[in-house]
This record gives sequence, C-alpha cells and structure tokens, in this order.
Amino acid sequence: MAIKFQETQDYIPEMPARVFMLAMAATLCFMAGITAAGIIEGWWQVGIFAVVTAVCVFVCMFVKIRITVDDENLTVSVFKPYVVPLAHVIDVKKGDIDVTRNYSGWGIKKVKFRNYTAHGIEGAVTVKLAGRIVLTMTCIDRDALYDILYQYRRQD
Repeated sequence: MAIKFQETQDYIPEMPARVFMLAMAATLCFMAGITAAGIIEGWWQVGIFAVVTAVCVFVCMFVKIRITVDDENLTVSVFKPYVVPLAHVIDVKKGDIDVTRNYSGWGIKKVKFRNYTAHGIEGAVTVKLAGRIVLTMTCIDRDALYDILYQYRRQD
C-alpha cells in the first residue's frame, strides 16, 4: 500500500510546550529548595510533583497527531489509531476549524463526532463518513488532504 498523504503534528505547539515545561521545572526546583531549607517539611510533595512534571513533559514532547492516507484507508491517531476505509467517505469539506465544525448545509442529526485537533492550527478538513460519523482533523496541508479525500467520496 502506497502512502498518498502523511502528516505529523505536535499535539501542543512547540513554544507553549517549552514555556510550560520550563515553568514546571522551575516550580520543582523551588519546591526542592524550600524543602531542603526546612521551610516546609516532607519530601513527599516534591516527589509527587516530580512525577506530575515528568508526565507533563512526556505529553508535551511525545504526543503527536498522525494523519495517513494510503490506497485503502484513512488513519488518524493520537494514542490509538482510528482507521476508516476510504469507501466510507461520503463528503469532504475544508476550511477554518470554526467553519468546518459548523457542518452547515449537511443536515446532520444524531451523529458521532470525532475530532483530532492540534492546538494552534486553524485549517481543518472535515469528512462525513458512513455510519453517521463526522471526522474533523486539523491539518497544515489541508488542500492536499482535501484533494485526496475528495477523489474517494461517494458519487451516489
């Protein structure tokens, strides 16, 4: 299966993630300092905050949204892949994230919504799928993804 489109996005943009990680590290150092100075007692608070800091740093650095289109499937994943056969694509829209989430003109009721959105990316592609599912993905190269998915939409 040849890959027609592939994109990987940071779930949290790089600069806000760096600022957040630095703030967490500074707070951890401050807590360790005041505990070592005897101002507060008990190292257990520092230990718990160190674990929370490590988890937050892991999320900021390694959690990514991956979008892949091959000959047969559209796959979107953050932790667990969501695979959709391209034969299930009914309609496709592209545009600003606020506009594509509106779904105006589709007349959709009782639908399951799946949103894979990265913070800071405004462009999105929304796909109406068989089984009353609407999939919204933020995408840096939304025109290329839209063109590929538009070819596979149902004609009936």
